[in-house]
Amino acid sequence: MDQLRDEIWQQPATLAAVRKYYTSPGAIPEKALAELAGGAPAAVIFTGMGASLHAAYPARAYLTAHGIHALIWEAAELLHHHLNVLRRETLLVAVSQSGETIEITELLEHLPAEVRVAAVTNVERSTLARRAQLLLPMMAGSQSTVSTKTYMSSVAVLMYLALAVAHEPHRPLTEALMQAIDAQERILDRHGTLLPAALAFFDDPPYVALLSRGPDLASAYQGSLMLKEVARMAAEPMSAAQFRHGPIEILNPAHRYVIFARANETQPRAAANTQKLLLNLAEDIRSHGGRVLLISDASPEDLLNIHLIPVEPIRLGLGTLVDTLHLQLLARDLALRKGFEPGKFWIAENVTRKE
Repeated sequence: MDQLRDEIWQQPATLAAVRKYYTSPGAIPEKALAELAGGAPAAVIFTGMGASLHAAYPARAYLTAHGIHALIWEAAELLHHHLNVLRRETLLVAVSQSGETIEITELLEHLPAEVRVAAVTNVERSTLARRAQLLLPMMAGSQSTVSTKTYMSSVAVLMYLALAVAHEPHRPLTEALMQAIDAQERILDRHGTLLPAALAFFDDPPYVALLSRGPDLASAYQGSLMLKEVARMAAEPMSAAQFRHGPIEILNPAHRYVIFARANETQPRAAANTQKLLLNLAEDIRSHGGRVLLISDASPEDLLNIHLIPVEPIRLGLGTLVDTLHLQLLARDLALRKGFEPGKFWIAENVTRKE
């Protein structure tokens, strides 16, 4: 039984459920949100582990574009090394599918008493849900394998929260989600014809680098996690800018380079330039013999050594809802080719309970 396939195919319906819930009146109570950080928060800190952490990149980009101080902080690092940064005026947003991840439960035990918590979780009776002052359910249903539905849900829920913090109407987000849902359904309908060419190009590389900037770093980090967990590949995510500062020296035709190059409009003046920088990097890798899997809503002039997966623009930096789906499908089929059961953990667990 291929549970991972089932859960991948359930994602459009999951996002539709999130959209329906969070467009209902009072889904994110204004009064409760204001009370969390004594009015407008001085800072919003998103924390979690793994996919729960990666999901926060679009929300952070949205908030900083609106002049709101927002950070993404790994829960383990926050717990053991940076706890003193938390203040009464901080809005701490803790994300955990199970609500029982060891770093999150330990963090909750050691939080200063005055710190208030908004919880994004899929289990409404979990430790995280009980401890939080504001509960934001993921609405993802059962997740029995690696994070697919819960990742998508977390991205969407965190964006609804970001708009609420910025006191912006949710209609643009709801429209972007509907567009992403439609795009997901088309990809799933056509995966049998879309995927073989990407699989043939990707093959079985000894090393994969996943690169992007801004909100699409979510896709780089989550795509890397999927390749590791599902296909057992050595996959490294990083910002495209950091890649130029040394890592580019190991460029090799045997490796694969996945670049997410979207024209995100979260900061309109920078969007076109950001995409140009990413396309330039793809060209530089290509020209030195590297092989690039390019996921983009633009097309480079020269496709030698580049396999383009064309995607349509998605507003509000939410391209990860579509781009990560392509990586999920790729990772699953790579696992099947290797004889692995897709999505089955051999060492790790669905809920990490040991630091």
